[in-house]
Amino acid sequence: MHLKIAMLGYGHVARELARLLLRKADVLQKEYDLTFSVTGIATQSRGYAINPDGLNLAEALAVIDAGSRLDSLSRSAPVQDTFAFLEACPADLILEATWLNPQTGQPATDYVRTALKLGRHVVTANKGPVAFAYRELAELARQKKRGFFFESTVMDGAPVLVLEREALLASTVNRIRGILNSTTNYILSSMEKGISLEEAVAETQRIGIAEADPSNDLEGWDAAVKTVVLANVLMGADLRPTDVDRTGIVGLTAADAREAVAAGERLKLLCEAVRDGDMVRASVQPVRLPLSDPLSHVAQSSSAVTIETDTLPQITIVEGVTDPSTTAYGMLVDMINIARGRYKG
Repeated sequence: MHLKIAMLGYGHVARELARLLLRKADVLQKEYDLTFSVTGIATQSRGYAINPDGLNLAEALAVIDAGSRLDSLSRSAPVQDTFAFLEACPADLILEATWLNPQTGQPATDYVRTALKLGRHVVTANKGPVAFAYRELAELARQKKRGFFFESTVMDGAPVLVLEREALLASTVNRIRGILNSTTNYILSSMEKGISLEEAVAETQRIGIAEADPSNDLEGWDAAVKTVVLANVLMGADLRPTDVDRTGIVGLTAADAREAVAAGERLKLLCEAVRDGDMVRASVQPVRLPLSDPLSHVAQSSSAVTIETDTLPQITIVEGVTDPSTTAYGMLVDMINIARGRYKG
């Protein structure tokens, strides 16, 4: 199979995905009979490039690294925005990795909706479409007989969301508990050592795991969006981030973290979704976990999730320290699974 691919966004994750595609091209062909060409790249700040015959990915990487625009690589009529790009670019698959507004899910939700309506497969690393429009988009993909995959939206490339499709068959997920925001987990781990919240935030910004404005992490918005993704996909819920009972870590002190350790516990920002009859309740809040709880041992920028079902009492998946390459890997796996026809249609 040959897939023509268009990439929305060309930030850290998308560029790591481009490098991964180049590195794994021989493996994809040999093991999965899958070849590809990238027919377009769309960015907000570096322009748009479309070439029906396929762009040179190495050249595109060099252009971005040099601080230049992608327009010079285009071999098609100019486009003015991402929606026009989706219309004009000849592609079977859209790889979407644009920025996220965790309180609206835009603009990614509209990009994914448009791509599916145009009959394209979609792989997204963006939590917004799944948190704000999962049922609508999944049904649209089914109607169009196209794949809509999103493994990288929670815990990067770790196989969590794929469980619904491939592993937890004929099972009912009753409860999900997780440490899902690596920034706040790093901060809380640092505060156990007596480092103040402000100093710990500055450190996460220095090492690149927190944004210049870390409020979405500190106030629990990122964790709430990820909790909703898990609940919607694994539990059949229809939640939105505003439905989550959310409390962030603002206001916590190093003394709070050290007091928990002294009591044989650890302070964590716990994400939870619980089935309650026909409803699913979700929360994000700081909790002191006993050391007997596996989630209490998730340190620094690691993440973990524990899933409880009616068939398998408890499954815990722990992911180590991550970077954009692990998120890119999740997108690559989704691409392979679409090529293998793993989507429902």
